Amino acid sequence: MHLESVHQTTFLCAQCRKMCRHICSTHSVTRNEADNPTERAILAFGALQRGEFLAEEVDQIYMKCTTCGLCKASCYIDLDVGDIMLAARADIVEQGLAPEPAVIMDEKVHQSGNPMGEDPAARFDALNAIIADLPDQAETLYFAGCQTLYRQPEIALSITSIFNALKIPFAMLNENEVCCGEPQYLLGFLEGAKDSARRNTEAILASGARRVVFNCPSCMRIMKNQYPSWGFDLQGRVELLHITEFLADLIERGKISFTHALPVTVTYHDPCDLGRRQGIFESPRAILNAIPDITFTEMQFNREFAKCCGAGGALEVTNLGLSVDIARQALKPVVETGAEILVTACPTCKKSFNRLTERLDGLRTMDILELVSTSLGLRPSP
Repeated sequence: MHLESVHQTTFLCAQCRKMCRHICSTHSVTRNEADNPTERAILAFGALQRGEFLAEEVDQIYMKCTTCGLCKASCYIDLDVGDIMLAARADIVEQGLAPEPAVIMDEKVHQSGNPMGEDPAARFDALNAIIADLPDQAETLYFAGCQTLYRQPEIALSITSIFNALKIPFAMLNENEVCCGEPQYLLGFLEGAKDSARRNTEAILASGARRVVFNCPSCMRIMKNQYPSWGFDLQGRVELLHITEFLADLIERGKISFTHALPVTVTYHDPCDLGRRQGIFESPRAILNAIPDITFTEMQFNREFAKCCGAGGALEVTNLGLSVDIARQALKPVVETGAEILVTACPTCKKSFNRLTERLDGLRTMDILELVSTSLGLRPSP
């Protein structure tokens, strides 16, 4: 079983006294003892001992965890129940017990190269005018990702306009860019994820780029942390950077001069895959603090203890209702700051929070790139 690879973690979690229950994204909403990380670990440990999962156990593995890592942040011996859930899902897939929404999502990636099932020919519709003028090769390669291109194209437009304004030559993979494989990986479809890894790795290396810049933390994380374990290692061959790291470095070196003041109060949400999972906390804050007239206020839960947006672990695929409830819970400390804009640096987080903030007066959700492009005079003020 795939659970053998995390046998020690599963065993220790199953014996634990459940302190992580107080911080778990799911348990904080449902208040059901069956929904805390330790109970899920106990369930997985039972399956590991018997050699298989029972059909009635599948929902608890797929529909009650965002794999956000908050349990790890509060665990004094640094265990990660998310790792257990991912291994368990891979076992469940191999048993043929994956829930129908997960199977459908996997089929969409196979058929169209993206988890939404959108027309692959429409992947770059929002960027067609920009792509037409891009060079075939450049030192900087921009990997946009499915969530950005199909659901948050304003983020891709912001980053490309920033590159152009700063006169930074960049290229894109165009038709060679496919899903990074992270949605399949999260739901246990490892063979599909590995195929995406192979295709993207080949395309990136063939591009001749020296660095790949991402605005999606999940795309970056799977390429940086998971691809190598599948035999597709980009590390040492190209530099993998989140756009906030790239821009914060330019700001520090005096290469960016913001020309438009933004007299608004903002707070920042640390995406799980950018913050807890990759340790990138300060570069987004450095960017916000460099924008003229912005008032930046931290919310109560930040950095490694930031709340999950609810969409992590592909939970919205299998349990959209719980995903929305987790996002609603995470918004409470945002509202307490009195901020006018909730800023994040992840397209999935923006989508998840935007479902709620678009219905609120006095609070909106924006990606940090939208604020950067605004302060550079490239888009209207919010």
